[in-house]
Amino acid sequence: MSAKTYNSARDLRQLVSDTVSYASLNDEEKSKILSLQQSILESLLEGFTLEDIFDNICRLAEQLLPNSVSTVMLLDRKTEMLNIIAGPSLTDEAKQKFCGLRPGPGSGSCGNVVYRNEPVFVSNTLTDPRWADLRHVAQAYQLMACWSMPIRATGGRVVGSFALSSFENRSPSPFHIKLLEIGASIIGIVLERGEQISRQRLYSHIFNHTGESVLITDNKLQVISINPVFTSMFGYQEADVIGKQPDFLRSGVHDDDYFRKMWTDLNATGYWQNEIWNRSQNGEVRPSLLGISVVRDSDNQITHYIGIYTDLTRYKQAQAKAEFLTYHDALTRLPNRTLVRDRAELAVASARENRSGLAIMVIDVDHFKNINDSLGHQRGDLVLQAVAQRLQSSLLDSETLSRHTGDEFLALLPNLSDREHINQTLLNIQASMSRSFNAEEQKLSITVSVGISVFPDDGEDFDSLLKAADLAMHRAKSSGRNNWRYFTEQMNIEAQDRIHIGNELHRALTDHQLHLHYQPQIDLSTGKLMGAEALLRWQHPELGNIPPGHFIPIAEEYGLIVQIGEWVIQEACRQAMTWQMSGQPEFRISVNLSAAQFYRGDLVATVRQALADSRLPSHCLELELTESIMMNNTEQMIHTVSQLKQLGVQLSIDDFGTGYSSLAYLKRFQVDKLKIDQSFIRDMLHEKNDAAIVRAIIQMAHSMNLKTIAEGVEESAQMNVLRAESCDEIQGYHIARPREASAFVTWQQGWQPDRA
Repeated sequence: MSAKTYNSARDLRQLVSDTVSYASLNDEEKSKILSLQQSILESLLEGFTLEDIFDNICRLAEQLLPNSVSTVMLLDRKTEMLNIIAGPSLTDEAKQKFCGLRPGPGSGSCGNVVYRNEPVFVSNTLTDPRWADLRHVAQAYQLMACWSMPIRATGGRVVGSFALSSFENRSPSPFHIKLLEIGASIIGIVLERGEQISRQRLYSHIFNHTGESVLITDNKLQVISINPVFTSMFGYQEADVIGKQPDFLRSGVHDDDYFRKMWTDLNATGYWQNEIWNRSQNGEVRPSLLGISVVRDSDNQITHYIGIYTDLTRYKQAQAKAEFLTYHDALTRLPNRTLVRDRAELAVASARENRSGLAIMVIDVDHFKNINDSLGHQRGDLVLQAVAQRLQSSLLDSETLSRHTGDEFLALLPNLSDREHINQTLLNIQASMSRSFNAEEQKLSITVSVGISVFPDDGEDFDSLLKAADLAMHRAKSSGRNNWRYFTEQMNIEAQDRIHIGNELHRALTDHQLHLHYQPQIDLSTGKLMGAEALLRWQHPELGNIPPGHFIPIAEEYGLIVQIGEWVIQEACRQAMTWQMSGQPEFRISVNLSAAQFYRGDLVATVRQALADSRLPSHCLELELTESIMMNNTEQMIHTVSQLKQLGVQLSIDDFGTGYSSLAYLKRFQVDKLKIDQSFIRDMLHEKNDAAIVRAIIQMAHSMNLKTIAEGVEESAQMNVLRAESCDEIQGYHIARPREASAFVTWQQGWQPDRA
């Protein structure tokens, strides 16, 4: 059967005349056939559904063979079974019996048509072996004869059967055979046309609704069609481009060689694909992935060209963003460590060749953790963005500012002839940071600490310069912050010492190098021993006694302070209980706490365990907190302090007066005692201001029902003044120096309260 589409009655008649010979028919039979043909074609051209058309064909065939039923069965490609599509004279029950028929030797006339790929005429269904599997159905519905003609698709493939089943035994006449041939032929045409219409609808739907932009030209490269996506993508309406050649899209990005190669590849293979930049109607140049296909007819002549454009704008934007983020910080949009390293290495090479200098600055935002903790990370990010903008404005365009870590920036100053420009840049930074920052109606004063290294004096490559600047920055922070420091070799020596001390600290706990000394605390009015402060000491086997002021900051830097602090609490509780069990009078033991124990450790669990292990009464343990700890993470602190108070331990504020004192914080934290810092005690005899501060602290504490203890009391005159001001307790060299546990017992036994 031809694959041609038949759109008129004349086309269909021509097909039937090509397929069916009328020579064997008489005039009456010819007239009936022509009448049948006309009726079928009229129903087809009136736009009936396939089911209606097939039912009409069956009814017309039944009129030409009285006492019969007609059926159309089609093959299901998935199941390879035959199902009745039309059989208007059959009951639904009878149709059900024939549905799901698998073609085979005994599958009846219709099944054998598909099985044998030829017409099958059975005059007696009750005896013919080709009806062996369906004989019971024939008997049930009295189908005595069945003639079946194959329905063929393009290429001759059998897709079903058109049949006449008689209620009496009979063989088909030439007329009946022609009747079946015509019916099967027209059914095949209808099926083919239906598939073509479905394909055309599908192609039209795809063309109009695909996500890709499509342009079709004829063989002369004149545009004959575009789809709606093309209009959306490039702005051109169909009326703007029909009849034109596609070069209206040329952007000028690609030269003539680009298009010559395109045509060479297209003519050689029939297909070309590449990235191309086109100009939209509004003048915008945008990237696309263009695939061009050549369409040829049966004679291999080119009939059309089809171009499919995939918009790459978002892809290019995403690609550019990904590339940007590879070398830039997402929050501040500044170059990241990778990019600044590349630029620094180029700057070092240039400086080495030109014998010029360059500087690296490490810039750290002071106390930024407090901003995050108090305002939240979202506002903290906004503050960082504002800081980045101000730092950027302090540099020249040729200089690079990078976000190095969370709140740390790095500035690269290339092509330096002297240090005067560095100093001016530092002044610019300081001036830019001097203005307050706004964080949602809240004004913040923010400062930075800066460390500077210079090529080639402080290093000859990026890594050594960065290390030197970082060391200098830490020196600036330890010197009070809000200032800057140039790198010196002494800083490097100190850094090496910190590394060595840090490594040795790892072994100090396991090798029992750490131990506690105890300093007495006495009641100033009675001279009675009230407590002892546990003070950490480190006796290194090679380095000797290492002062706490030297190794404790390093322990905090190396993350060891929590583990060390836990050991101190456990050991102090153990020793205090040991003294009590040996018959010594009960007194409290005081332990200093670091901020890290609140933020990185489980302080409450540590204290609870230490009390349980030692069996020390909880009121005999006093924990000393600094004011700086209390000012950070207030809600967390209140919760932790509340849990400690529930355990029954005492709380005191160490170094009171040196931090951000606040009566509100003292009230909320429910502390028991204030420890007056020794810096006020040292000069109170000579400085009126210090004496006034001491007096004010004592009076304020007593007004809040808090006790006071003065540390650093080294002479009797200081003790007498404190007694006159009603200070509750004192400690210091005038009473006793810190000493080991055994020496502390010896002191205690020889202590005379009236000496106080």
